Amino acid sequence: MMLTWIAAAWRGRLPLWLTYWVLGVGGNMSFVAVLLALLFFGRAAAWPWLWLVYGLSLVWFVFIFGAIWRAAGVYPGHRLWPILARLGVLVGIVRMTLEGVLLAGLAGAPP
Repeated sequence: MMLTWIAAAWRGRLPLWLTYWVLGVGGNMSFVAVLLALLFFGRAAAWPWLWLVYGLSLVWFVFIFGAIWRAAGVYPGHRLWPILARLGVLVGIVRMTLEGVLLAGLAGAPP
């Protein structure tokens, strides 16, 4: 069941609204919330956990942004929505890159 759902998402067979808003935005914001909680409340002992969560978020990022891109490619509705969804994917790439740079910079800062 779970593998079928994952395969359907990856192939772009889930509705664009579900893929983008629930899985994409909801999933990515969940990772951001965990990262921020670790960063602000975990102190220096949280660094290994920060990198673990960031690594897991990168895996999710590749999966969900591929799924969004594919779902946008087969969206049957108004042409604006798949364009905006793909633009959101590109913005997400920039966000993930900046998160990595921020974490790398903070890793070198004194606790």
